[in-house]
Amino acid sequence: MPNYQDFKPYEPFLIETRRSLHMHPECGFDVEQTHDFVSARLREMGIRTIEHVGKNSLLGILENGKGPVVGLRADMDALPLSEENASLEYRSRVPGRMHACGHDAHTAMLLTAANYLKDHPSLWRGTVKLIFQEAEEGPSPGGAEGIVASGLLDDVECFYALHVSPAFPSGTIAVKTGEAMAAADTIQITLKGKGAHAAYPHLSVDPVLMQAEVVTALQALVSRTLDPTENAVVTISQVHAGTTHNIIPGTAFLEGTVRTFNDAVRTQLKQGIEDVVRGIAAMRGGTYDYKYIYGYDPTVNAPKAAAAFQGVTECLLGKDKFVSIPKASMGAEDFSKYIRLKTGCIAWLGTHHDETDGYSLHHPRFNVDESALLSGVVVLAAVVIHGSKQTKGEPSCS
Repeated sequence: MPNYQDFKPYEPFLIETRRSLHMHPECGFDVEQTHDFVSARLREMGIRTIEHVGKNSLLGILENGKGPVVGLRADMDALPLSEENASLEYRSRVPGRMHACGHDAHTAMLLTAANYLKDHPSLWRGTVKLIFQEAEEGPSPGGAEGIVASGLLDDVECFYALHVSPAFPSGTIAVKTGEAMAAADTIQITLKGKGAHAAYPHLSVDPVLMQAEVVTALQALVSRTLDPTENAVVTISQVHAGTTHNIIPGTAFLEGTVRTFNDAVRTQLKQGIEDVVRGIAAMRGGTYDYKYIYGYDPTVNAPKAAAAFQGVTECLLGKDKFVSIPKASMGAEDFSKYIRLKTGCIAWLGTHHDETDGYSLHHPRFNVDESALLSGVVVLAAVVIHGSKQTKGEPSCS
């Protein structure tokens, strides 16, 4: 197993790559320039590249004899947000676009890990599939779906990914084994009534009243219909109805999110929400349209893959650099598509050093402590090296 210092010569490439990506953010599936940038770096390394998996995702294939097939994923897309780090020399050059979730760092770390593995073939055996993914932030169904559907990852035995986080100290690796992040689905409800003058409500079938009753009733679904040991969230986050103060409208619209950790609860809530809407609409003399839109699946980290992250972290960074997360997050990640296909683990890389990098993900002043990123490179490369040398037990530090 290499040591941390072996990776130091790659740090200038890592930082330069991250800053270049940060200055030129692109969103969703429209990441053409980012795609071309990553493709050029892979070709410079001599890594075989499959272009345009999905729309603008791409796959680098690093082959080094017979051995395990491992998938490493980095997302490439930014957010539709204007950066407020005015003093940052490498701030976004694109108005209304910003790498506020650290995907620039993810891509730079994966490119650097690939560079190290390419330069050190004696340390490992097998195949690494380097997944550079569009549209992790959406739009739904996200970029992972097209990559998985391509069949190019069917032979991968285990997937790994890192996500930067200001919630953890800089340079730490944090893992939640098992249920880590929730499924994220969308509900859309249109309540149909009969409009009337607001002074004569008895002549209406009021969808605004139905809307209020639906919002209230849905809050009892989780607390009164689910087993208390299950975790779930039903949140209505959009309500729209009417045009002015003295007209009862004919329709009302609601939209929200449903967060769950398993298919049984997911199915139960999907049906339970419609039952609530149907009952209230019928009671008030109205009708309804209901859409349940499946989004990202739950992210469930496999114990063996989580143990690999822990082992290489403690070996190469130190025992104090590993954080075991006790509780799952109701946030979502489309990395779940990969581990639903096979198995794997996504870990958090802590990037909080001082007040300049303590802003949350998706904040216009988000930034990372760049000194933490080399630790991410070390861990990504090390899980490949460990997996090729030892398929059982925890990594050896030798």
